[in-house]
Amino acid sequence: MIRRLTRNRFALPAALLVAVALGSILSLSSAAQAAPRGATHAAPTPGATRFVNTKPRVTPHATACLRDAERIGYKSPPDSGSPQNSTPAYLRCSHGKVVQYGDTAITYRVPPSSYIAAGHKLFEENCSSCHLPTAQGSAAAPSLIGVGPATVDFWVNTGRMPAATTLQVQAKQKPPRLTDKQAEEVAAWINSLTPSAPYIPDVHLKKANLAKGATLFALNCTACHTITGAGDELAYGTYAPSLHFATATQVAEAIRTGPGNMPRFTGNLSDAQVRDIVAYVTEKIQHPTNRGGFGLGGVGPVAEGFVALLFGVGGLMLVSFWIGDRSS
Repeated sequence: MIRRLTRNRFALPAALLVAVALGSILSLSSAAQAAPRGATHAAPTPGATRFVNTKPRVTPHATACLRDAERIGYKSPPDSGSPQNSTPAYLRCSHGKVVQYGDTAITYRVPPSSYIAAGHKLFEENCSSCHLPTAQGSAAAPSLIGVGPATVDFWVNTGRMPAATTLQVQAKQKPPRLTDKQAEEVAAWINSLTPSAPYIPDVHLKKANLAKGATLFALNCTACHTITGAGDELAYGTYAPSLHFATATQVAEAIRTGPGNMPRFTGNLSDAQVRDIVAYVTEKIQHPTNRGGFGLGGVGPVAEGFVALLFGVGGLMLVSFWIGDRSS
């Protein structure tokens, strides 16, 4: 009897261990069959992020988005503010259409589609007399088809359009007739005819490098706008405008679209470099530190020479007259 009990005492735990082992083998085999090929499952570590199948899915909407990015930035060179060179994390689409692109330096956005109807009405009231109701242009004004929202927003937002007269050699900057929102509404309608880049830029200035911006400004901008950004006369009645009151968006739009006689900087300035230039203009040029006294508008030796003649030579003449009157 004792020998039988001893035998049963060891047999029962052994049977249990065999049953547990068989159950574990069956559960692991069924899990391996149910799991997708190549997928692994591990116990999550506290505070760690679990990644499962991190490869992005290529959906029909994603494919349409990439095709739209190529279409609106057709043959755009690198570093041109085009969606073709956008950082994937900043590429946004809606119903297969690109609505935002860019990177950490500049984000380009298209005006909302809800602006199109109001923009059409504003265009008919303010622009169609010269550009025609279809925006195809006329002998008095160029076509606006395919120019991109940034171009339209710049010209309207700076007050250059609507123009006071078509007889001007260069459209003059004046207080804008339309608000910022109305400018984007007009841009939204024109862009709906033939969507194109560049979109309206939002410049992120927090990580800008002012030293690099100063160097880039000196190399690319001072020939026309002067080192102080005061602007200067050019040839045949044209001029480079002052940058003393330009907003960050307007400076970036001008660089990417090339309004008037200004060249379009595409392919030679990255978004980070454009951001550095914008930061230098809006911070250092518009808010200079005049350690030597009065800045005199930052227009250079002309103003300084005028002050020297008026107060220097004029003061000497007054002193000379006083001495002559005393000695007579």
